[in-house]
Amino acid sequence: MFIVDSHCDSIQKVDTKHFDLVNPYNYSRKHPQLQFVAMMTGWPGDKDNDSWKRACRYTGLYCMSIASESDKVLPVTCYADIERAFAEGKHGALLTIESATGLKNSPALLERFYNVGVRVISLAWLSNDLAKSNRVFEDGEEDTGISEIGREFVKKGNDLGVIWDVSHASDQTFWDLCELSEKPVIATHSNFRALCPHSRNLTDEMAKRIIADGGMIGLNLAVGFIHEEEEKRTVEYLFRHLDHCLTLGGENNIGFGCDIDGVSQYPAPLTLEDSIHDQLIDYMQKHYPERIVEKVAGENYLAYLKKWL
Repeated sequence: MFIVDSHCDSIQKVDTKHFDLVNPYNYSRKHPQLQFVAMMTGWPGDKDNDSWKRACRYTGLYCMSIASESDKVLPVTCYADIERAFAEGKHGALLTIESATGLKNSPALLERFYNVGVRVISLAWLSNDLAKSNRVFEDGEEDTGISEIGREFVKKGNDLGVIWDVSHASDQTFWDLCELSEKPVIATHSNFRALCPHSRNLTDEMAKRIIADGGMIGLNLAVGFIHEEEEKRTVEYLFRHLDHCLTLGGENNIGFGCDIDGVSQYPAPLTLEDSIHDQLIDYMQKHYPERIVEKVAGENYLAYLKKWL
């Protein structure tokens, strides 16, 4: 079995010197794993230059971590790198940007980060000059989607081969990006509004568009995106989001996007004393056919990446 997780904020823990890139809880102890390592570069209160400095610092930390932990993990920029890592019995790490605020709206900087290894980008965590984020719902801001500057930025990303992430996009940004992107978009860490009506989750119409286009959706462990009722913020209810995706026809379009190190609380009974992914797979193997387990654990994402990375 192979594992892919499309969103992990471990680089923030490296930045605070609390943990390494690979830790006992964020990578599998049983199976080869590809982790998307997200650099969040649009923090509240940061000016554009602060975000730029953060992006540079995170990139440097990622490169140093890859070098110092080379016995455990290899960098991934293409599908052949995934195959090499797994063949060597190691994990893989794919660098991503969560919020392009740190790139200063610059196509030239976008190219520089792509050349360093970034392959997946979301336009906005908070609304910026490129696009509106899902927080327009919370702030009462008008949802104008992707700006003209943002459209030029997306065009440059398309030329490079960027995969666009819609997890923090506003509704209009989502639809704009579906039309502008030359590759099927992915929601790296989002659940479903039909089960939990948070603006970070996907509507059924959004999910159906991702499925129809051949994109991917990553199940998010953030308890606020699992259920409104606190007692139902559990692994059991997390997998009801998987069940919902299956009813929409998304058996080949769903995977893990756990948001590890990006959440302050995990759904019960998960513990950081063991690999989160191994715990999730143990649960799934008791409740789902093995073929579904294999697809969700990693095969769906690997099939997508083989075609589009």
